Amino acid sequence: PCSSRGPRWTLDITEAGRLTSGVMDPSEGGTPMKVELTSFVSAEGCQTPQASKTNKSSMRQSTQKQRRPQQAAPQQQQYHPAWDQPHAGMGPYAAAFNFMPNPALAPFAPGMCAPSWIMPHMGMPLPGMPGMPLGMPGPPPLMGGFPSPMMATPTPTAKAGSSQQNGSHDGSRTAKSRGRFRVKRRGGREGELMPDPFSEEAILNRSNDLAEVYKSNLRSRLTLTEILPNLAEFMQDQQGSRFIQMKLDETNQQERRNFLSAVLPEVTKYANNVCGSAVVNKLLEIGTPDQRRQLVQALLPDLLRLSNETYGCRVVQKAIQFAPREMQSAIAAKIGENAAECIHSMHGNHVIQKCVEQMPPESVTFIIKAVEKDSEKMASHMYGCRVVQRLLEHCAAHQLEVMLDQLLEAVPRLAQDPYGNYVVQHMLEHGRKEDKSRIINIIQGNIVMLSKHKCSSNVVEKALEIATVGEHAGALEQERAALMHKVLGNPTDLNPPLRQMMDDRFGNYIVQRMIEHSRGPEREWLRQQLQSAEPMLRNSANGRHILAALNREFVPVVQ
Repeated sequence: PCSSRGPRWTLDITEAGRLTSGVMDPSEGGTPMKVELTSFVSAEGCQTPQASKTNKSSMRQSTQKQRRPQQAAPQQQQYHPAWDQPHAGMGPYAAAFNFMPNPALAPFAPGMCAPSWIMPHMGMPLPGMPGMPLGMPGPPPLMGGFPSPMMATPTPTAKAGSSQQNGSHDGSRTAKSRGRFRVKRRGGREGELMPDPFSEEAILNRSNDLAEVYKSNLRSRLTLTEILPNLAEFMQDQQGSRFIQMKLDETNQQERRNFLSAVLPEVTKYANNVCGSAVVNKLLEIGTPDQRRQLVQALLPDLLRLSNETYGCRVVQKAIQFAPREMQSAIAAKIGENAAECIHSMHGNHVIQKCVEQMPPESVTFIIKAVEKDSEKMASHMYGCRVVQRLLEHCAAHQLEVMLDQLLEAVPRLAQDPYGNYVVQHMLEHGRKEDKSRIINIIQGNIVMLSKHKCSSNVVEKALEIATVGEHAGALEQERAALMHKVLGNPTDLNPPLRQMMDDRFGNYIVQRMIEHSRGPEREWLRQQLQSAEPMLRNSANGRHILAALNREFVPVVQ
């Protein structure tokens, strides 16, 4: 027996050097507990259960003689990696029992390594435990009849497939979410809970037809007609949805028509289901014009809601892509009831973009009108900027005249906006010649500030490119020359804009584009200025990028 201030401990050491029981004094409110040492240290050195048979036999003899350990001086002990391994057979508290060398615990047995009892969550020894220095903090005293969690009798090792092994004890799968898992939405948000097809509940409730599909790994000989009694189950199951899509490619037109007739009454329900939406998309892809018309007609009452849903928006996009022209007009009229909501929606904006891409320009007037109400706000919106870019790509300039005039007034602000700068770049690429000229003149008026800004520096690069090799490059020659002269400055200028931009983390990219797009006398003047600043450029990371571009264009001027 070994005691200290607090509960009394009795240690029984059997042969082979294993600690088989540790009993706390019942008068102190303790409960029996059985543990097993994963490693031990003998007087001859470190030994583990993986030691040779000879060492084990010698240890067995030495431990039998030392059944009642005597006080001994601490010995120099060596570290062994096995001491860091969690103790086996301790159930949920296994990770808490690490056996570390502790010279203060030598009274337990000469040459043996005693455990350092650590609280599983607090990381502190329990008061009164072996090796516990007096006065150290710990949990409050235990009341009689209330066993400590550390002293509870360990439960048997969890069986395969049990909740403990699956992680239910740590909250990774609670009782409410057991058998279900979350589906990630686009943009990182969580979507609806989709049933886990391999959960115990799903397997027990599965129909015979669906069970056959799972068993045959989608090679079942069932027909679409035979699964109609269990249509809802198949449409909302992962394997069932795949099976239907395979059968739709193989079946005849009559069976396909019968299947469509069964789907139509609940098509809006299936359209926003992760599995059912794939079947609806398949029907839109392979259906005849009349079948597509029926599907769109069934979707129309809930079209706005579906357009703003995770999976419904994909069905609406597919409908816009494959629907006959008259049904596209019906879709446009429905979305036009609240186009602004769709533009600002993380899902609905994709539907609006699909309308602009697939419908005739005269059919998207409702989108242009929605943007014109506040073009600057739309252009600087996370999702609205995408819609404005699609309009610039696919619509004629005379349709966008009001929108373009509003955007031109806001170019200085939009150029510095994280989303608006992409709209300004699109205006330079797809806009009218006069729009491009006006934007370049705005840039020229504040070239240094715009070139050193994270967002607007991209606009300056695009302006240099468009003015040199773009669609209207010939008509913009005067604007390009004025922009280059503004950056290079006068020969008498001691601190021209070029020098202010050289060592800037964003401005250096403008200098590289100038090297690429310069021509004539300005090219030589640019080269001379950069060569004169070569010592300074070599001493900075940004400057080295400029020198690399200079060497590519003027090989081998700069060595």
